[in-house]
Amino acid sequence: MLLFLLKYYLAEFSGLRPLDSRLGFLTAFVAVSVAFWLFWPWGKHGEKPTVHRFSDPAVCLKILQNLPYDDSFGANRLSHEFSRAIPNQRLVRAFQIDNGFTTSDKHYGRQFKNEAVKQLRHITSTTRGGWSQIATVAHDIASTYFRKFTSNKRAGLDLIVQVVTLKVVLSTFFDIDPAACTDGTALTIARMINLLWIQSKSETGSQSDDFLLLKLLLQEIGLGWNDNKDNPLNILLPAYETLWRVVARCLVKVVFRPSADVEWLYILNEFRANPTPVTFSTIQPCKDNVTVEFLVNEALRLYPPTRRIYRHVHLEERQDPELLAADIEQCHRLPHIWGEDSHRYWPARWLEEDESMRKAFMPFGGGDWICPASSGFGTMMIGVLVATFARIISADDWELQLRGGSPDDCSQILDDETELNSDRHENTAWEIVKRIQ
Repeated sequence: MLLFLLKYYLAEFSGLRPLDSRLGFLTAFVAVSVAFWLFWPWGKHGEKPTVHRFSDPAVCLKILQNLPYDDSFGANRLSHEFSRAIPNQRLVRAFQIDNGFTTSDKHYGRQFKNEAVKQLRHITSTTRGGWSQIATVAHDIASTYFRKFTSNKRAGLDLIVQVVTLKVVLSTFFDIDPAACTDGTALTIARMINLLWIQSKSETGSQSDDFLLLKLLLQEIGLGWNDNKDNPLNILLPAYETLWRVVARCLVKVVFRPSADVEWLYILNEFRANPTPVTFSTIQPCKDNVTVEFLVNEALRLYPPTRRIYRHVHLEERQDPELLAADIEQCHRLPHIWGEDSHRYWPARWLEEDESMRKAFMPFGGGDWICPASSGFGTMMIGVLVATFARIISADDWELQLRGGSPDDCSQILDDETELNSDRHENTAWEIVKRIQ
């Protein structure tokens, strides 16, 4: 972290390139001293910066745009790239990544985003088969994997969603043949990513044997690297890690609720057979007039991929730096915007979408650095995966339970009036149990 800060301050305040050989000893010493005093560890007196959490949509958008959340304290002394990069350095330590979310280099950040946009266009191009090809690959992977559980009485829902989602992402983004990545390898990669992500949030989080195992497994399937910019996790983390949890929660709400609507399953199946942006957003003739897009948006509203987005700022009129949190999860649950039943999974609310809802809905962030998947790729991918799972895992044959529990233990979380826990550990408690015929 200190080296990262040093490089920034040398470039930002001395007008010289980071670590330029022409820098004199005095300049370097001063830069190190300033960085150390300001930020190591996090501020004076060894304290972390004050954390301010906001749930007002207008304020959250200002934070994401690197605009002062309070005009009375002046502008941010730090660049947009630097403010975004500091809170994400934990991911650099944990995964050795260097991407648009972790870099303070404006040029490289823009280049990374542009390349991501270009890749998403290529993936969904008709020359590659478009969304129909992605849906076919997803169905083949899911049906092959789930077939292994037909003789079992129970299976971990988190395990199934993780493995299938990861293999679909590997195939879609890296052209990895699903057969080249065994289910055991995929499961271990998924678990290592989840474990390292959780570990990165601890104050002592650093590279571990778990990362070395993850790197070895990625090398075995053809995804080795030497430079952090070439690390496949630069793409794999945002493409997979934030995706599977939304898919799992949407699947639970659509398929396993006691009052699950068969018409929702019908429109998902129709979309799976012909997955296009048109069928994704077209209202089907059913009683609720919902679309697949509504099903997905409602899942993203209640369970956004990133619950809180952090920015490290140092306002001109403030003595110390601050850590700002745009609380996307709370933005998506404000009763005065989403209704008194804002905690409820109810896709039909999107029939009455208004300007306040559009402004408050930020599952992919906002501002200039909004996630490239916000163009429609992210929601379509969630829709394809949920439709695939809903086709294969029928509530007529399987019921959801908490691991080691009974159906009654799970009844509360499946209730329409209860939102699912957004904690990462919560997913590991779900399993599907074969019904007695």
